[in-house]
Amino acid sequence: MSARHTDLVNEIRLFISQIGGFSVPVDTPGLLYTRDGRPAKFGTKGALDIAATVKGRSVWIDAKTGKDRLKPAQVNFANAQSRAGGIAFAAYSVDDVRDRLKVEGLLDG
Repeated sequence: MSARHTDLVNEIRLFISQIGGFSVPVDTPGLLYTRDGRPAKFGTKGALDIAATVKGRSVWIDAKTGKDRLKPAQVNFANAQSRAGGIAFAAYSVDDVRDRLKVEGLLDG
């Protein structure tokens, strides 16, 4: 994860808190080894970077920089969230988040 990506995640989370929402960063899936050497996977494949709640709605956001796009597992995750009534999308800036929340009726003006 680049410094720019981390900065964008933090900027989006700050914006969400400023509009009265709540968010947590989501750890990316990975692999670690137990003390006895057995591999243990953690995380959910395809989960987006930020899990938030805004005005009672579940909002998942993946911070993207440069030419990065949602990976197939992330598209599947986003589609599952949408089918369940949540909102899930990629954002390249705080303005992208603001615009999407306005479209969804979660942000005025």
